[in-house]
Amino acid sequence: MKHSFMLYSPSDFSSMQDPAQQAAMDRYNGIFSPLEISAEAFKAAYDTPDIGPHIEKDYKGLSYLSWPFAYRYLKEHFPTYFVAFEEKTIGEVVFGTPGAYYLRPYLTDGCRRTVALIFPIMDRKHNSIKELDGRAISDNCQRAAVKAIATFTGLGLRLYAGEDIPKEDEKAPSKLPLQQETPKQAARTSKAPAAAKPAPEPSGAASAPTADDAGAFDAKTALTTICKANPFGYADEKNSMALGKAALEAIGLSRATEVKTWQQFGNVAAAMMTVWAKQEEMVITKTEMTKEIDLVRACSSAEAMAEAMKAFVAKKQ
Repeated sequence: MKHSFMLYSPSDFSSMQDPAQQAAMDRYNGIFSPLEISAEAFKAAYDTPDIGPHIEKDYKGLSYLSWPFAYRYLKEHFPTYFVAFEEKTIGEVVFGTPGAYYLRPYLTDGCRRTVALIFPIMDRKHNSIKELDGRAISDNCQRAAVKAIATFTGLGLRLYAGEDIPKEDEKAPSKLPLQQETPKQAARTSKAPAAAKPAPEPSGAASAPTADDAGAFDAKTALTTICKANPFGYADEKNSMALGKAALEAIGLSRATEVKTWQQFGNVAAAMMTVWAKQEEMVITKTEMTKEIDLVRACSSAEAMAEAMKAFVAKKQ
């Protein structure tokens, strides 16, 4: 009986693809076991009220679920599933080119998997990133994981559809640091209300314009003026307008027309500064922030407020 032997050298394998490239080719050809989630399980996750108390809002006023809670509820509803990322080469999860970088997250149980999503790498203002660093990759991996969980399991998908998450208890919105109370409007009666004693001005605040006393203060125009001036330096004016809306929501208002006096409008301006500082993860003492807010409150026009905000941003960047 004759035996034949074949000898191989490393050079014989030089034409083989990188394992990540080979895996990509397999996926392109549909070679993977699909991970299936039943319609019943998906609907139950979609309708779960548990995540309601953990919903937050970004600077544009858009609702989102933070990644720790997304993972928590994933493990409660689908304990064997986890998020993974396709790799361009071994250990490299970022695809694309400067200004068009993206990730490809998917859900798997270790044996089966879903198709991959395309998730663009963005900064906190939703602008595409042209220069990568480790922090940007890490942050976007967490955001991409939340979207993959929502897409494939239904957990938090309501937020992407613009629907409210059902809550067992409707809680009052939490107040931002340094936010002052907005005086409640007196209920209308058939009789003329008695003259009220003017509320004391905040430290450093200017007297309200004469238009306030006549009831002609236009908060919508004032807020629009500031947002169009874009004092916080957003790449898109729409983002500046969204910050104004987020500031109103932060003090419990839905529209600028609910602000009736210049003093109340100072609360909106303060909220804009506080929301922006939180977005930028700024480290600033309460005393210093109060001083900066008082400088803005002391302005006598929306244009002057916008310039004071620009000066605040310039000092902190």
